[in-house]
Amino acid sequence: GGMCLSNVYRNQIGDDNLLLSNVQRIESHGGRIVLTDILERQVTIEGELQMADLVDGKVIIVPKQD
Repeated sequence: GGMCLSNVYRNQIGDDNLLLSNVQRIESHGGRIVLTDILERQVTIEGELQMADLVDGKVIIVPKQD
């Protein structure tokens, strides 16, 4: 079947806010979110998952404010 990949955005959906595309895996570890793309690259962000639209493949993460 087709692969379901997502684009992950910071705060709101928009090209300027794209954190990582072709994301295949999202993990949450106590306030840290680990994104993994199809090339197994990983990005770690401190923050929380706000929304995941799995039909459209869009995920919004709100980074933790200092």
